[in-house]
Amino acid sequence: MHIRLFVPCRDGADLLPLYRALNDPARLAVRADGNVRSAMRGTSPQHYSQMWVAGWETRNLRIVANIRETFRERPGARVLSIIGATHKPCLDAWLGQLQGVDIVDAEAVLM
Repeated sequence: MHIRLFVPCRDGADLLPLYRALNDPARLAVRADGNVRSAMRGTSPQHYSQMWVAGWETRNLRIVANIRETFRERPGARVLSIIGATHKPCLDAWLGQLQGVDIVDAEAVLM
């Protein structure tokens, strides 16, 4: 069973600055790189770390394919994809290689 805890912001503080800081492209790239690079340095004789990275990359490619499939028959559609921080740089890079896809930073839309 999964429990989600939602804590309301009682003082009325604006959470947009926090969102922007957490999603800063430079910070995302560092976290994503650290996620994979540290795993690739794994030294187990069974290469578990490298297998994990291969699975992570496969998952990212499947996510990209699933996103693409959602608008395959609707050229020009606008799509909002919300993804975990360590996946975002890879997904942006791979989605950005697709024909007719433009990656738009959420911050530009939130202004």
